[in-house]
Amino acid sequence: MRWKVLGAVIFAVLIVIFTLANSAQVSVNFVFTQARVNLVLVILLSVLLGMILMAILWSMHAWRLRSEIRAHRRKIAELEQSLRLPVAERTASEDGPHPTHGSTPGDAS
Repeated sequence: MRWKVLGAVIFAVLIVIFTLANSAQVSVNFVFTQARVNLVLVILLSVLLGMILMAILWSMHAWRLRSEIRAHRRKIAELEQSLRLPVAERTASEDGPHPTHGSTPGDAS
């Protein structure tokens, strides 16, 4: 628990130092307008937007992986169910009825 608190304090001190070192006013040119803001706000907003973009991309990837996992689990369940069938039923259902070719041996017609 102490390590977490110590880490949080160190992180907060680094953020304060970063903010003080980058407190200059800069001109930001948007497509239709221009604004003067603190450099630290520009940096932090850029980091925040990058994190949001990565979260969206990762969630899309995770959603695709979850759907693949569901499909694989369904396939596993189907295969496990086919293994639970008795051997005689499985071979009968896979092979189907065999047509007889001609007369049986020993059958005198």
